[in-house]
Amino acid sequence: MADRNGPPLAVTRRTHIASPGPRSRLALAAAAVSLAWCAALRADEAASDDTDHLKITGTQRTRYERLDPQFRNGFDDSDQVLALQTTGLFDLKYDPWELVAEIMDSRGELNDEHSFVNGTVDALEPIQAYVAWHENDVFSDGSDGTLRVGRMTLDLGKRRLIARNHYRNTVNNFLGADWAWRGSDGSNARFFYFMPMMAVPSDTPAQLDNDPALDHTIRETRIIGAYYQLPPLADESVVETYLLAYDVNPPRNDLIDSAHWTAAGARAFRPPKPGGWGYEVEGVWEWGRAGGTEDGVVHSNLEQNAYLLHLEVGYAFEAAWHPTLLAQYDYASGDKNPNDSTIERFASLFGSRRFDFGPTNIYGPIARSNIDTPGLRVTFAPSPRMQTMFSYRWFKLADAHDQWIGSGWGDQTGQSGRSIGTQLEGSFTWTVIENRLAIEPGFAHLWLGHFARAVQGTALRGDPLYFYLAVTTTF
Repeated sequence: MADRNGPPLAVTRRTHIASPGPRSRLALAAAAVSLAWCAALRADEAASDDTDHLKITGTQRTRYERLDPQFRNGFDDSDQVLALQTTGLFDLKYDPWELVAEIMDSRGELNDEHSFVNGTVDALEPIQAYVAWHENDVFSDGSDGTLRVGRMTLDLGKRRLIARNHYRNTVNNFLGADWAWRGSDGSNARFFYFMPMMAVPSDTPAQLDNDPALDHTIRETRIIGAYYQLPPLADESVVETYLLAYDVNPPRNDLIDSAHWTAAGARAFRPPKPGGWGYEVEGVWEWGRAGGTEDGVVHSNLEQNAYLLHLEVGYAFEAAWHPTLLAQYDYASGDKNPNDSTIERFASLFGSRRFDFGPTNIYGPIARSNIDTPGLRVTFAPSPRMQTMFSYRWFKLADAHDQWIGSGWGDQTGQSGRSIGTQLEGSFTWTVIENRLAIEPGFAHLWLGHFARAVQGTALRGDPLYFYLAVTTTF
């Protein structure tokens, strides 16, 4: 069955072998010159009177990833990539105005014609370019409001529906307007109207060559949102609510991508403090109309009715290394009958999933859609500059008749069961030089369950093992 609500986690097959062509080398050289120029400007401004007005910062992250064997349908037995991400951020302030511009260069090397490339490449892209207006004492004393207009990134709440990706090599960004307000009592609100951006070029040969091209908005797609966070409660709990309207009017030959639905969500949380308990509860309900198939026929106005639930409770121990233990549970509904007129598969829009389900990029076996997964997580902080984490998750389909989203596998009969498998994940972060250099190795091992083995059949390659090593510098 085709993916019936979007944006989908695409699984594509590539047919071209990457080579560092002249345009790719020229673009890389241009990025290096640009960053060197940024560093020089930053050194000059330290001695100028305009230091308070212009700030120039940047990052460079080099991350090697290897996945063996590959779990996706239609790709080679194993995969690897050298994911390169370089950013330069320019922030010019003359109260009450602010001008922000950010260039991100995302590239992939060492991959080949059968690699999974989605989310890796977007070369020399201005992911942010907006004008902001700031005003104090809006509606009440001590409050402040900010209006942004242009191209920007956004983190909404816990980031499960709208987020700037931190692990994926490319990031979600939008064109539109965003108004944010913060009260003196800790309350805050925001309203926005966005058109999401699509990374281009999207064809395989161009992505393999890391060709630069300006992104454009996704055709006839918009997302309108409202968010409000209450002042902290007496026990330091925080409650937030949000409402999102998602609309897609695709060309007539792509009716399956149609969407006209609303998402309403609420979240309450309190981080655990040493010697105390914490918790997090979030629920989202989606309803409206969306494109899909009914008995093999494409329709643009099937009923959308899906939901998400996240539960978490944790305890922070008063002990050396500051251990914190979390019990977690996530449920995102699946489509009970892929051939009827109702779509029950939850759509996670432009959210991030790394913090719940593990590394993404060329790995990322679990999406926030058709999933039923309890888990345990423990974190340690041996020193202020060292953090480590281990997580164990049980992954099952919410509904056996729906797909394992993002893998290309499924069984509409439901006879293969629901068990995708169990995953052990670990990571270690060492801040070698504060605000300058960080090193992070990590791994994830997925032991496949009955469903994952049954649907792959003779194509089964074994239990996926993923490893990465990231080095991030900041200036």
